[in-house]
Amino acid sequence: MATVGFLHVAAEHVREARRLLADHAPGVVDVHLVDRTLLRPGPDIATRVAARVGELVGRDVDAVICTWPYLTDLVVRVARERGIAAVGVEELVAPSGGVPALSR
Repeated sequence: MATVGFLHVAAEHVREARRLLADHAPGVVDVHLVDRTLLRPGPDIATRVAARVGELVGRDVDAVICTWPYLTDLVVRVARERGIAAVGVEELVAPSGGVPALSR
């Protein structure tokens, strides 16, 4: 069974992410990490994002989904450097005709 890790900046995003999974990917296990400090940009943002992605990787997720568009590019880069697929939630809910493959 696949496990997807979500990186959020607000706890309110957890409920919606769970609803989306239930609707579109029943059976997928979800792991959520909320860190409001990621809303504060700064020279150490890459370090903070890497730490959070590392926490998700340490929980054996198969993929990471970022729910804050501002951070998506950074989360994707860091996750891929660790051998984990990653996307922004906006890619998953886009009406473009499909969900990208999220696997190691």
